[in-house]
Amino acid sequence: MKWILVYIIINAQYEPIVINAMGPRVMHNDMYECFEARERLSETVGIGDGYFGPGKQAVCIPIESADL
Repeated sequence: MKWILVYIIINAQYEPIVINAMGPRVMHNDMYECFEARERLSETVGIGDGYFGPGKQAVCIPIESADL
């Protein structure tokens, strides 16, 4: 199983924008690696300590290897 860090932003028109936070087709080998990347992302584009501002969030989503 692989993991993808998904970054969600709600824009001014209240429409979600969703991207792979680490770049196209980048996946993590386990949940812990993904959570570490989420923590680093919060330091870069969020409030830090795993928190993101209003209208923003990042989640780690597991992907079955058959889905690759």
